[in-house]
Amino acid sequence: MTRPPDLLASAARCYELTGDYAQAARCHDEAGHPLKAAELWEHAGDPVRAADRWLRARRPGRAAECLLAARRFEEAAKAYEQGGDLLNAGWTLVTRTRSYATAEHLFALAEPHTAGERLRRRLGRQLAAARAYGQSAALLRTLTDVPERIGSLKPARERAKVELWAVTAAEHVRRPDLGALVFAASYRAGVTGCADRWQHWAARTLGDTTGVPAAAAPPGLAEG
Repeated sequence: MTRPPDLLASAARCYELTGDYAQAARCHDEAGHPLKAAELWEHAGDPVRAADRWLRARRPGRAAECLLAARRFEEAAKAYEQGGDLLNAGWTLVTRTRSYATAEHLFALAEPHTAGERLRRRLGRQLAAARAYGQSAALLRTLTDVPERIGSLKPARERAKVELWAVTAAEHVRRPDLGALVFAASYRAGVTGCADRWQHWAARTLGDTTGVPAAAAPPGLAEG
């Protein structure tokens, strides 16, 4: 017998109050509420079910994030592609899988609208070539250029994205020195959270955080 949606929603609230997020999610599933079900499946620690509900709710970006958490990288890339985010689709493939040709195809189809997106597209395509064919010269030139450009990127949120992509690309071609230069430029540009990311990266990659700032750049140092 089908239970009324209002009754199911009330039951879900009770389960949620007791911390039984999975049962609460099932109630919202039965009631036909994929958005709420997706959130609850995330709380329940089931990112795969959450991703399915996000897709049903036409939120492919959130679905992709859940699939990344579940280490289902090919599926995450498809979710990004479904949402029209070809840059993140390609980046997921080139950094998390060996589907370099597909990644290159996605980057080729992407239509960047900002300088930051164009720079990320170039990094993605060049990393695909480096990983597939060992052709890293072009990527190294771009990585060398990033520190000079990162502070001028607009909107400001693009700076953190370029920082992440450039540092990740530098790791893939075993050039932590270039990654450090990107972090230094990002720090000078006042990119939010850069100091923490730099600290964690240095500890993980270099095993030493000597000389890495532990706090945000002072206003006088930040480039804007």
